[in-house]
Amino acid sequence: MDTIRLYMHKDIKVIKSEASAKEAACIMRDSSISSLLVMENDDYVGILTHRDMSEKLVAEGLDPNGVKAASLMESPLITLEASLPMNEALLAMKKNQIRHIVATVDGKIAGVLSITDFARYHSLSIADPVSEFWSNSEALLDENTSNYALDKLLHGMADKLGDESKTARAIRDKEATPSIIQYAVGEGLNDFADILKLFSKEE
Repeated sequence: MDTIRLYMHKDIKVIKSEASAKEAACIMRDSSISSLLVMENDDYVGILTHRDMSEKLVAEGLDPNGVKAASLMESPLITLEASLPMNEALLAMKKNQIRHIVATVDGKIAGVLSITDFARYHSLSIADPVSEFWSNSEALLDENTSNYALDKLLHGMADKLGDESKTARAIRDKEATPSIIQYAVGEGLNDFADILKLFSKEE
């Protein structure tokens, strides 16, 4: 699986912690981005996202001119080394219920990866029905919708592979996940096996 480094946005946009929410919104709009790293005394102290603006500012009816970025940001930053595989990013997003991961290289912040980048990666690199599973990566952050998507994937793979496939038979016989993974790897279904490994880590 490709690494975070290949899909992260290296052109990091920042805003000072004392800046207003209106300033942040203008930067996001003008740069067509959904997040900003927040700086204070030359240090990254948090991340401000479009979702933060919607839920903490707009929904509460607050004045964007009077609200500081520091009061809306998510902190501390959740970081991952850029050399890690992409599936580690989704695990971190699910675990922390976030949609952005800050990538580091040798301990220094080097980029930002969003859930939409993850969806784009899989839509470009994986064949159906696996691509359908990844087509709405944001939904995979929720346990209920991710379980539904996984169940749909299993049925889709079984139908696609047919009765001659050991993987398909294992799915239909409701064998344990490790057995299905073993058969999938043996039949060269590595992308499918990676998904099962990824989600079985949380059980």
